[in-house]
Amino acid sequence: MRITSHQLKGVFLCLFGIILLSPDSLLLRLIGADLWTLAFWRGGLSAIGLAIVILLLEGRQNCQRQLLHINRHTVLVAVSFAIANIAFIFSIKNTAVANTLVIMSMSPLFAAILSHFLFREPISNGTWFAAVTLFSGLTIVFYGSLQSGGVIGDLAALLTSICVAISLVLMHKHREISMVPALAWSSALVCLVALPLATPAAVSGTSLILMLVLGLLVLPASLTMIGLSPRYLPAPEVSLILRLEALLAPLWVWVVLGEVPSRETLVGGSIILATLVCLSVYTIYTNRGNQT
Repeated sequence: MRITSHQLKGVFLCLFGIILLSPDSLLLRLIGADLWTLAFWRGGLSAIGLAIVILLLEGRQNCQRQLLHINRHTVLVAVSFAIANIAFIFSIKNTAVANTLVIMSMSPLFAAILSHFLFREPISNGTWFAAVTLFSGLTIVFYGSLQSGGVIGDLAALLTSICVAISLVLMHKHREISMVPALAWSSALVCLVALPLATPAAVSGTSLILMLVLGLLVLPASLTMIGLSPRYLPAPEVSLILRLEALLAPLWVWVVLGEVPSRETLVGGSIILATLVCLSVYTIYTNRGNQT
């Protein structure tokens, strides 16, 4: 099947978005501030950056309309994303980056399972089989963390994955929710929650420059591109491309900081990523077969 220019646009948006997002974990490590200070700066700058993106894409009037179009579902998505953001930063500081990203990559599976139990959406036998395989890989990753003392960071990554899944399910069920404004509100919420516990002045010099790059450029641009890609590309294909982050983020950290994943993470992570890739490819071909 030939790829259309419409689909190609989606591929490039998602691919460049995930490449731009991949240094996020490395930048958090390099900045090196405490959890709440990182959350304050990352949340506040991301909220500003995402609001600017909406303004540039939609114009002033539509920007105000999108940001002020809030209902209980938008609030739930924002809260869920906010918890995911804080848990992600905590995980990055308390376990290997590879562990965090591999565990987070399971969010599409959690979303499928949640949709099935909450909204009775059908789930294929292939997905159930993938779930068993994925949890076996997850068990291996956690076993490795028991040896290294990073279990609490792995649990935070699991919480991140589940919260992202909840947000994805809500946005799929309530399509009036726009992803970028929801992310902007969640970032602002993270900033407000972190403010009483943060020490903003602790980030200065090179760390401040890195934080500005992360909050005003990396996160707004990458999340916007990833958020726009489903307009041009089916969700399973977007999900397949997003798996690249679990490979690229640990690679950046290894090149710059020399952090090498444990043997258990490599084995369990390989099982998880291979299963997710196979599931995405299976879903893509199943959908195309149903369309013919």
